[in-house]
Amino acid sequence: MSDDAQRSLVHELRMRDRQAWARAYDRHANDVFTFIAHLLHGDTSTGEEIHQETWLAALGSIDAFDSKRGELRAWIFGIARRRVALHFRRRHRAGREVVDDGVIAETIDDASILPDDVVGAIERSDAVRAALAELGAEARGALLGKYVHGQSVNELAQQLGRSPKAVESLLSRARERMRLLLRWYFDNERLTKDVRP
Repeated sequence: MSDDAQRSLVHELRMRDRQAWARAYDRHANDVFTFIAHLLHGDTSTGEEIHQETWLAALGSIDAFDSKRGELRAWIFGIARRRVALHFRRRHRAGREVVDDGVIAETIDDASILPDDVVGAIERSDAVRAALAELGAEARGALLGKYVHGQSVNELAQQLGRSPKAVESLLSRARERMRLLLRWYFDNERLTKDVRP
């Protein structure tokens, strides 16, 4: 969406124009719901509630949106992310054990980690896993071998049947591909983390 189109839409949204809200909803609702359901690991019932809360929060706080800080879409995703974090915080405060995901179960016990951070960690982990899945098997294996299992370039070269120089080149291309695949996520995270609906 161009800057002019976004400014025009945001002006209409601030005027509480129903058609403008319908257009924004139609454009982003499916992606926002998919994002929420992903963070909730497929809990669509809770996802529907949080999705509704997200749009109500957006409607109620549209005057706080600052287009200089990013796109409307990123702002709405930021609201959704915080609503999911609030959901986990409520569950934790109610004394329910969060066992939907191993990461949550491990980190929620650490009182110094807030649910926002837990959701962020899960989201980052899922984004990295998705990017790794996009790499070829050899590049993925090389990255995991080097950075997860701590293998040396020489060990990887033996394992892959390549020269150390070829493995260094493979790692370099794989890292660059990961940067490209994850840029959307980290740009979006940077734009949304300071937005306070």
